[in-house]
Amino acid sequence: MYISHKSNVLQTVHETEWNCRRLVKGLNKLEYWTWLATVTSGDPPEVDYSGETGYTIVECTDENVLARLVQLGDYSAEGVYNIKWSDDKKDSEIVDVEAHTIAAHTDEDGNDVAEEDVATTYVQTHFVGDDTAKDARILADEWTQIRRERDRLLANSDWTQGGDTPLASDKKTAWATYRTSLRDVPKDQKDKTTYASITWPSEPS
Repeated sequence: MYISHKSNVLQTVHETEWNCRRLVKGLNKLEYWTWLATVTSGDPPEVDYSGETGYTIVECTDENVLARLVQLGDYSAEGVYNIKWSDDKKDSEIVDVEAHTIAAHTDEDGNDVAEEDVATTYVQTHFVGDDTAKDARILADEWTQIRRERDRLLANSDWTQGGDTPLASDKKTAWATYRTSLRDVPKDQKDKTTYASITWPSEPS
């Protein structure tokens, strides 16, 4: 399996090197073959990749890459990997949420409850999840959703500010204030980390 990474951050994975290179360059097949011709010369033809920058391609033969990426599924989304590659294998923790017990105690009915401990194992792997990058990606996704909803609410209230609006002057002013509050959501609630935690201004009655 071939891996392309930039500063050890995983970018693409593919069974063939050329496809891995094509994907990381963002080219379709025709574009790739056209580009390849520009870096191929000599007799017999030889490809010169020396001018390629911004990524490194390595082959991983000592680990089931796809199985490991499934284990790290929470660290990737829509082709974005928050996963770091290491040339040398390192210990990485895997938590089996289905294999656990709970601390021994007696419940309110006097029944004994067994000890519980989440099962943790370690694997030797080239791939480790990057929690900081993952958290940043999730936060960015939440704010994309927040801004999308803000824009939808603004679009739905555009009619209130037109010259032909049937609203009275005071009602039009109330709607203008509401729309200003909508625009200020990213500034006034920048500490929020989820869409669900946003307090949306109420529409004028």
